[in-house]
Amino acid sequence: MSTVIKSDSKGVERFQGEENDCTVRALANALGMPYKLSHGILAKAGRKPRHGMVVSDWQPVYERLGLKLLSVHGSTKGARFVSHKYNIERQAGITLEKILPRLRHGRYVLKVRGHVLAVVDGKVLDYGNNLAGTRVAVVYKLEKQAVIFDK
Repeated sequence: MSTVIKSDSKGVERFQGEENDCTVRALANALGMPYKLSHGILAKAGRKPRHGMVVSDWQPVYERLGLKLLSVHGSTKGARFVSHKYNIERQAGITLEKILPRLRHGRYVLKVRGHVLAVVDGKVLDYGNNLAGTRVAVVYKLEKQAVIFDK
C-alpha cells in the first residue's frame, strides 16, 4: 500500500457542480486569490466548465501572473513536452514526497500526471490527497505576483 500525502487544506472551494478544475484551484491557492477570479481568468484562456486544460493553454497564463517555470523532472510525457516546448533542461525524476522538503518557503504549483496542485510554504493545498510516490513533472514558483484587476 502506498503512502498518502494528506492535503494540509483543500484551499479554495470550487463552484458547485464543477470538476476537473485543478488548474483553477492550484492557481487560486498559489496566488491567494478567490476561486471565482481564477475561474474567470482561465475561462478567458479557453477552459470550459467541468473540463481540464492542457499545459500549453494554462502555462502562459500562470507565467503572466508571476508563476515562473522553475524546473522539469523525469522522463514522463508531460515532462518531455514542457522541456521541449519551453526549452528547459530536465532534471532527475523526483516524487512528491521527496520534493516537498525543498518547497518549505514560497508559493508553488506542481504538475504531476493528469493533475496540478499548489504548495504554499511546504503545505499541500489540494482538493484531495496524493500518493507520496507520485512523480512530479514540472514545478512553478511564484516570483513576482502580477496585479490582477477584476473586470
